Amino acid sequence: MNKKTLCVLLVFIISTAGLYAQQAGQRIAGARIGAAFGFNSSMDIGNVFDDREHSASDEMRINFALAAYGAHALTDRLSIQTELNLMINQGYGLRVSVDGDLLHSEDITYTSLDIPILLRYNFLNSPSVLGILAGPHVSIPIGRARFTEGGTSEEIDIYTVTTFGLSAGIFGGIQAGPGRIMGDLRFIFDFNPVEKRPREESFAFMQRRALLFTLGYEMSF
Repeated sequence: MNKKTLCVLLVFIISTAGLYAQQAGQRIAGARIGAAFGFNSSMDIGNVFDDREHSASDEMRINFALAAYGAHALTDRLSIQTELNLMINQGYGLRVSVDGDLLHSEDITYTSLDIPILLRYNFLNSPSVLGILAGPHVSIPIGRARFTEGGTSEEIDIYTVTTFGLSAGIFGGIQAGPGRIMGDLRFIFDFNPVEKRPREESFAFMQRRALLFTLGYEMSF
């Protein structure tokens, strides 16, 4: 190998290493807005109606989500992403029938601040991005739960301090100006339910299973 080839190879290695280091230390900041679909109930109504034939169905509600996030690249494809997601008025409609007749109809909602810590893997990373993300989340209920029946609302204290779960999904983005327009679709799964405590005993009223879709904008620096 002659000196010219060796110099070219050395320059190429240094340039590649410099590019990799820049990507590995890259930071991302962004914000998204969107909606979640498909929360379900964990209410146990069997004890309420004893041995009478009953059925309960959960009607999907659409709730709004606001998210701010930041990511730090560990390699050119793998990043750690931390988020603050405000989930506004998430909930469901509970419809209870006894002996074939609709007996009870109620909407149940509450707001929470979700904090996911996710691994973000890019299949594509320049100039467009496409990848997957997954990791645990902590959800902190904010305020009180609202139970609405027949136009009348009642607010009840939430006994649960935090819920824990997993978030996983896909994301993609296209270059627009100095940053990227981003789309994010993920599944939210909580391990423990949210509970209220109207009397001495706590009572589970929701355990989240939902699809969350958001759109936003992010920048790298």
